[in-house]
Amino acid sequence: EDQVLMRALRDFNIPKIVTEDLQVFMGLIGDLFPALDVPRKRDIDFEKQVRQATIDNKLQPEDSFILKVVQLVELFAVRHSVFIIGFAGTGKSCVWKTLFKTYTNAKKKPMYFDLEPKAVTNDELFGIINPATREWKDGLFSCLIREQAQSPGDAPKWMVMDGDIDPMWIESLNTVMDDNKVLTLASNERIALTPSMRLLFEISNLRTATPATVSRAGILYINPQDLGWNPYVLSWTDTRESESEKNILMGLFDKYVPTVLEANRTRFKKITPIPEICHIQMLCSLLECLLVPPNITKECPKDWYEIYFVFACIWAFGSATFQDQLVDWRTEFTKWWTNEFKAVKFPATGHVFNYYIHPETKNFMPWTDMLEPFELDPEVPLQSQIVNTAETTRVRYFMNLFVPRKKPIMLIGNAGSGKTILINDKLSSLPTETFVITSVPFNFYTTSGKQDKYLYYQTKPLSLPL
Repeated sequence: EDQVLMRALRDFNIPKIVTEDLQVFMGLIGDLFPALDVPRKRDIDFEKQVRQATIDNKLQPEDSFILKVVQLVELFAVRHSVFIIGFAGTGKSCVWKTLFKTYTNAKKKPMYFDLEPKAVTNDELFGIINPATREWKDGLFSCLIREQAQSPGDAPKWMVMDGDIDPMWIESLNTVMDDNKVLTLASNERIALTPSMRLLFEISNLRTATPATVSRAGILYINPQDLGWNPYVLSWTDTRESESEKNILMGLFDKYVPTVLEANRTRFKKITPIPEICHIQMLCSLLECLLVPPNITKECPKDWYEIYFVFACIWAFGSATFQDQLVDWRTEFTKWWTNEFKAVKFPATGHVFNYYIHPETKNFMPWTDMLEPFELDPEVPLQSQIVNTAETTRVRYFMNLFVPRKKPIMLIGNAGSGKTILINDKLSSLPTETFVITSVPFNFYTTSGKQDKYLYYQTKPLSLPL
């Protein structure tokens, strides 16, 4: 009995404990059950299936990741509602999608619906009765959960709520999350969950959740240290064709990234908070755009890879630095970089952000060398004409890298700094046969209904997705 109790207390609580408190918790377990160490219950065959599903999803089958998938299965066995908690980029979606792939490989025919509850209003989520006509209009959540409830068979069915908890909508799910397992709508319709249905919440924290809500669900916490950045890099390098290129890139990642990440945490201030994994994703995206012919060839020297890697690394980690009232963080980043890494030399003047790589000589050249002479077009309004500077040339360079490869790009700056003009200039140069372009204002008053109208208006003539 002691062994069963000890295993239940340990295995049920470990998934929701942060890394810093894990040692304290294990110490308490050791005090309660001295000289008792029961191994975790394992299903080796199932773990092999999870490992294969991880590989099928082009992810890395790390032991810590496999453990999180197994812990999610264990929570589903005892709870019909589960919170997956973690910062952006820690792998929350990858955990449940890997479990979904495992069930798919096992021919269990699972199904899921994924929605962002805060993207729509409460009435659009759960439905509303028109006060004038007394006509019932179904909501997004009620429609999807009804479809799952009416679906025959005992295949796993998940309703994934991907977005931070808001008391406005989570309180409406209390009867669904408790033992009643029933969604009661304003139309007096009651939708009961079947035994195979589960609610899954992807959230970053529980700050706005009440104790009543938290007590109704199991919790799986994804620690940032559980996976780190290395699995993402390994998955990205697997997409490269040349084995020698993979080895060179992994050596460069090991040489530069840990040191830059540590400095980024403690030394530099950024214009907006950026998770570490997002820096790594941007680095890989830049490398994907830069390491292409004619920049890189099969017979090129290893030094060329390092030059492009350094350029990508500087922009991936330093592009969000800025100049505030006291410190120019771009200058601080430049001083630190040139003192820390001396393999690739930069010109002695200016920031490291003032230079690009010349495609032929592989030397760092100032952005001003790429400036095109300004010619006034009398047919174009004066306020729409762009006088090229080093800054606009730099932004246009990265937009030309990212847009053709369908990589997202975000410009941040004060009002009047030229963000809209630069983006409109790039969009106007895109072929209309390939791209459908529209400008949508996003602010506090933008609703999902207004957004739908913008998209519908743009795609209706062509019957194409935007």
